[in-house]
Amino acid sequence: MKILAFAGTDADFSYNRLLLRFMKKHFKQMADIEIYEVGKLPPFSVDTPLSEQTEVWKLKQKVKEADGLVFATPEYNHGIPAVLKSAMEWLSYRTKVLSGKPAMIVGVAYGRQASARSQVQMRQILISPDCNTNLLPGNEVLIGNVRNTFAKDGRLIDQKAIERLEKSFEHFIEYIQIFKNVEKEELNMAVKQPTISDAYINFPTGRLTLKEVQQIFSTIPFEIDLIDSTDHFAWYSDKPNREHVRNTASLGETVQECHPPMAVPAVMSIINSFREGKKDVVTRPLWMNGHRSLIQYYALRDVNGHYLGTIEFTGNVEYILNLFENGAWSKDATTGASKHDDNEETAEEMTVDASTGASESGNEEVSQSSASDTEEANEDVDASTGASETGSVDAEDETADASTGASEDND
Repeated sequence: MKILAFAGTDADFSYNRLLLRFMKKHFKQMADIEIYEVGKLPPFSVDTPLSEQTEVWKLKQKVKEADGLVFATPEYNHGIPAVLKSAMEWLSYRTKVLSGKPAMIVGVAYGRQASARSQVQMRQILISPDCNTNLLPGNEVLIGNVRNTFAKDGRLIDQKAIERLEKSFEHFIEYIQIFKNVEKEELNMAVKQPTISDAYINFPTGRLTLKEVQQIFSTIPFEIDLIDSTDHFAWYSDKPNREHVRNTASLGETVQECHPPMAVPAVMSIINSFREGKKDVVTRPLWMNGHRSLIQYYALRDVNGHYLGTIEFTGNVEYILNLFENGAWSKDATTGASKHDDNEETAEEMTVDASTGASESGNEEVSQSSASDTEEANEDVDASTGASETGSVDAEDETADASTGASEDND
């Protein structure tokens, strides 16, 4: 269980921060609690340049990945601190990352009433239409007289306060689990629909069932992501061990929402070049997660050439490069025989077409002749589209993942 806990103050010393640190240690068997300092965010303003919103974007990704949210709020003048209010504005302005998230409020203060008034205000904010969190009702954690409830080393020593906190946090975990179970059931329903095996698509080159299509995307040795024609993150292939880890919470977001702010200009440059017909493909070889990978962005178009979106292919090419470096292409591709030993061809070395079972050795002369005739013509042609890539390979100045905008240099 992953919990994101907000320390709702930018003060150097805060009992609310101490409370969250106590919770992180005390409940480590129940949940992984990450404490986030809202003071790292820039003050909210609709005029804040995109280049200064990187920390905002990072926070939104943390919220999307979290199973639940905990807000620790002090009380200043019967209300929440300005820095916490600013954070809530960032998380609700032109974004829905808070919508449906299970949330809990805690708070400590010097007086006997603790942070009762600020918690009331915080509840109003969290259930507002733009935030729309799933706030657990009646689950208040109010700790007053903090000088007597915390030890000098930061430990919570009031046993009654600890018991109340434990009870409330256990209720919160159970509350989160309810939503996780609902989501799991919905996922199972989608997978177990009886029509998925029966329905099929007729292509000009054959017929596939929907189940076969789904499994093809999970099996092919590269991952696929799609930004649609309206610049929204629309789909990604459910492939195990992806190079780019995707989250369903990002589906439906605009390019600006699902990308780091610094990467948005580069991403839009790729997309606009496709939309305007200036390019059809951008290729980027690079190192990812300790190995060599290849990323290719293609303009997705219909049969009439109308732009449908930007599709990204990402794959680990270490295996292919190792084959090449170990001399795999030193054999004749049509017979399997070594080029240095043509007279010692055996039946085992002959190449067989996997779909028909026919040996290709009988077509050796035609194949070699055909390859020789067309080698020069095809030298600059993209193998998958037939389009020349001249002027389309732009690895130098495109530094962002087109579907997420994340710089690959940090991957």
